[in-house]
Amino acid sequence: MNIERISAVPRRVVMLIYPQVASSDVCGPLEPFGLANFLTGRRLYDPVTASVDGASVPVAGGFLKLDPTCGCTDLPGRMDLLLIAGGPGCFAAAQDETLLSWVRKLEPRCVNMGSVCTGSAVLLASGVAEGHRIATHWLEAMRMDADPDVPTEVDRDAIFVQSGKFWTSAGMLAGIDMALALIEKDHGRQLALDIARFMVMVLRRQSGQSQFSSQLMAEATEDPRIRRVQLHIWENPAADLSLDVLAAQAAMSKRSLGRRFTEITRNTISHYIEDVRLSMARRLLEGSDQSIQAVAINAGFGTTATLRRVFARRLGVSPGTYRTSFGADRPLASGSSAIEDGLRMDLENIVNGKSVW
Repeated sequence: MNIERISAVPRRVVMLIYPQVASSDVCGPLEPFGLANFLTGRRLYDPVTASVDGASVPVAGGFLKLDPTCGCTDLPGRMDLLLIAGGPGCFAAAQDETLLSWVRKLEPRCVNMGSVCTGSAVLLASGVAEGHRIATHWLEAMRMDADPDVPTEVDRDAIFVQSGKFWTSAGMLAGIDMALALIEKDHGRQLALDIARFMVMVLRRQSGQSQFSSQLMAEATEDPRIRRVQLHIWENPAADLSLDVLAAQAAMSKRSLGRRFTEITRNTISHYIEDVRLSMARRLLEGSDQSIQAVAINAGFGTTATLRRVFARRLGVSPGTYRTSFGADRPLASGSSAIEDGLRMDLENIVNGKSVW
C-alpha cells in the first residue's frame, strides 16, 4: 500500500449507545481505532460515541455512566462506520421507536454499518439490514433461530460477518476482532497486526472461527444418542471415525444419524470431526513439544499436509506460526515477518510520548 495515498481526513467511526449497554461492547471495539492513531502517530480515525439525545447512559450493572461525545443530531453527514453496541438493554432499545428511527435515518449516510454482540437486535428491529447475513452472540442466535419472523440469516457460529456494507460481531470481545479486520481493510495487514500485538492478542481470530468449543457443544446437546457420538469423537480424535463406527455408537442407521446430527447441531458430522481435531491440534501445539508430524497424527489429521491445509483455511496461519504465538515457552518477537503492506507502529514517537490518540 502506498502510504502517501492514505487520506489526510480521518475515518469517522461512531458507536451508538443506549441505557444498559455493555461497557465492553462500547470500549472494546473502539479501542483498536484509537490505537491505530496512537501507534502510527497519525489521525487515521475519529472514533466517537453517540446517544439519541447526547445524554449520558448507565451501563449494565450500574457501575458506570457513559458520557457520549454527541447526540444523533450532531453526527456528520457522512460516516465511515456506525456500530450499535450490545448489552442487556438491547431488547428495550429494539422497541424504542425514536432510536430505531435514528438508525434508519443514519443508514444512508454510513459507508459501513453494523453491530457488536446483541446490538444486532436493534439493527434488525430497524429493518436496515433485512436480507443480510449477520453474526451475534450465540444465545441471541438461538433466540433468533426460534423466531420465524427474523428477516435475515443468522450465522450462529461466526466470530464476525461482513455482508455488503454490514459488519456484525458475536460476543463482546469478538467486536475487537471485527475492528481489527476493518482496520486491515482500510490500512493493511501490518497495522492490524501491530495493534493486535500491542493489545497482547498475538493472533487475531478470523471471521469464520467458531464462537465456542466442540466439547462445550457436546455437553449441551439434548439428544443422548448424538451426545454419545460427539463425546466419542472428542475422546478419540485419532481413531477411525467413519460413519459406520459412529452409527454403531449411536445405535442408529447411517442415514438417520447424519440427518439427526445436522438437525440437532446445525453442523455436519465431518465438520464436527474437523472442529474437534483442530481443537486437539491447537492444544498439543500450545502445551507440548511434539513435532508437527506427531501433532498431525495424534490429533487425527494423519499427515502434516492435511494439518497445514486445515490451519490455513480455518485460522489463517501455519501450525508452526500458531505454536510460535501460543506455545508455552514462546520467545518474544524481535521483529515482524509480516508483509510490509501498509502503515505500521511508529515505535520511536510512542516511546518519546509524541504519538497521537
